[in-house]
Amino acid sequence: MDNNQSVCDTMLDVPKSVAPQAQKFTAVFIKLFEHQWKTYEGQKKVSTSYQYILYEFYANSNTHSKMSARKFCVGGNWKMNGDQKSIAEISKTLSGAALDPNTEVVIGCPAIYLMYARNLLPCTVGVAGQNAYKVAKGAFTGEISPAMLKDIGADWVILGHSERRAIFNESDELIAEKAEHALAEGLKVIACIGETLDEREAGKTNEVVARQMCAYAKKVRDWTNVVVAYEPVWAIGTGKTATPEQAQEVHAFLRQWLTDNISKEVSAALRIQYGGSVTAANAKDLAKKPDIDGFLVGGASLKPEFVDIINARQ
Repeated sequence: MDNNQSVCDTMLDVPKSVAPQAQKFTAVFIKLFEHQWKTYEGQKKVSTSYQYILYEFYANSNTHSKMSARKFCVGGNWKMNGDQKSIAEISKTLSGAALDPNTEVVIGCPAIYLMYARNLLPCTVGVAGQNAYKVAKGAFTGEISPAMLKDIGADWVILGHSERRAIFNESDELIAEKAEHALAEGLKVIACIGETLDEREAGKTNEVVARQMCAYAKKVRDWTNVVVAYEPVWAIGTGKTATPEQAQEVHAFLRQWLTDNISKEVSAALRIQYGGSVTAANAKDLAKKPDIDGFLVGGASLKPEFVDIINARQ
């Protein structure tokens, strides 16, 4: 082989849909062995068996590759629960547990305890506000700004949760404005969407989540620091959980919506969590679905079983 010729350049033809990934893989992997290939003067092609391995890896593990590219992300939304004693116990459990290093963990803590929780939780666990307003400061009694969240150590915020929409009548537009400002202030955003039971039974699930995504898309220009959480309202706190197949169906729809309305790149990279009565018992089956990239967990995040949910991909 010519010393100036990379082993990657000598690979036999593979299908166009596979070749770019195979070349990328080869470029990294084969560097470890390039000196061996240089001993073969005049070598012009990688062996057929090696090519076959590459082809099989990428063609037959395409779904796995897509899943692996998006880091699993599990959020725990404590909602209006907890006190210093219980938060200390939860933090002790998480600090002493062997958490999957390939899973990003974020805790949505009540605002009054955010700094307390930040000081007790493992440094590898992110902390999120459960809400934030759309401006930095002003005469907005009772509201909290992204700047305030950052000031006390939070790096995430949960926005658009169904309880904010249903109980506090937050509109799609207001939620999108909140997301826009939070991102501009340097927070990462868990952007929640989801349909009610009536909407699902009326066959409007896709229509509803698309409408909610459209509102975000009008305000979000860079999706790098956004995680979307699909939470069917009928499954939140009810004990009812969408089956893995039902959840995957909506996640796949969202993935296609992103491709059609944002870009293929955003669709491939954006993480979409599932939320709605996630427990240790159902987390592993849900985690196997190719378009489910994590969970936003309610009640179970207050219990020791949250560790098992975090480790659902192991």
